Amino acid sequence: SIKSAKAFHVRLNSVPIKLFASSYGKGAEIWPECNEDPIRLADSFPNGIVPPDILDSLGTSSTKLKLEVGDRSRMPFSPKTIWSFRKRVSGSFKDRKNLSISLERTSILTASTLVILGLIHPFDVIIVIAIIGYITLLHFWAKSSREDGSTPILPSLPPQGHVPDLLLDPLGRCFKDSKIYELWIKIGFILSICAPLIVIVKNFFLTTTSAVLNKTGTRACARPLFLLCCQASVECITRRVMAPLPLRILVPLIFNSARLIPLWLWTMKATTITGKILAISNITYWVFNLFGFLIPTASMRYLRAYFLCVEAEKVVIRPGFESTIGSLPKAVEPYE
Repeated sequence: SIKSAKAFHVRLNSVPIKLFASSYGKGAEIWPECNEDPIRLADSFPNGIVPPDILDSLGTSSTKLKLEVGDRSRMPFSPKTIWSFRKRVSGSFKDRKNLSISLERTSILTASTLVILGLIHPFDVIIVIAIIGYITLLHFWAKSSREDGSTPILPSLPPQGHVPDLLLDPLGRCFKDSKIYELWIKIGFILSICAPLIVIVKNFFLTTTSAVLNKTGTRACARPLFLLCCQASVECITRRVMAPLPLRILVPLIFNSARLIPLWLWTMKATTITGKILAISNITYWVFNLFGFLIPTASMRYLRAYFLCVEAEKVVIRPGFESTIGSLPKAVEPYE
């Protein structure tokens, strides 16, 4: 009846207030979250690429698929998007995060030790300070707001809520899963970090401190190591503060270029045959790394990833990806 329905309505309105007042009040979060924008199918897949079998089941051609990156008139990103991206950049897993922190601390400790021992030329310290100051100024300029007061001049995140995995790994899977690239990194670690440290420690413990400081070969060996440790520290910091990709790739380009002069001096001042071979191997490695990898490959991939994921408004996926670059699209066969 009407009276019983009204009585039930009164009880229904009064009971939940007491029942849920302690568990759902001011400051409580809503789960699942509300989506202000419509959810697109491409946002549910890595890099916003819908698999071909899904497209076939929906009757959509992959050549006509376009990914809309969003409208720049809105807020570029929400605080929760920044926080989730920060967690993904710093490492979703604890071992990756701990590895980044330990690498940064070890690099700073090694560089500081070399300076304290007097093995580093003051000009190298000035160069590092100048590079760090330049990168810092660029970072503050990139984070400064435009005329609208909300959008950064050089944003780190795309304007939409979905953050593609390409921002986390701009080099792509071809380098991430490559055994040759992994071997190349290990060779550089052995040549540029392990071997110079062994030389410095050996000379330090086998001779007196004054003799070590007067050996030009030991100082020449320590200078490239100092710049490499500073580079590793700055790269960890720029990754942690979510610097834009163009600034992140600028760090190894500058440090690698600045390290070529000390490497050349090392080859000239090495006194032993072992030191001469090690110096020549280092300068060969880093020259090829700069002109064969960083400039033609890494910088292009970083800039392309930034354009596709942050700057571009619409992206048309090419069938075949990189293997079809420069080729004309195949003619569509008529339907019979």
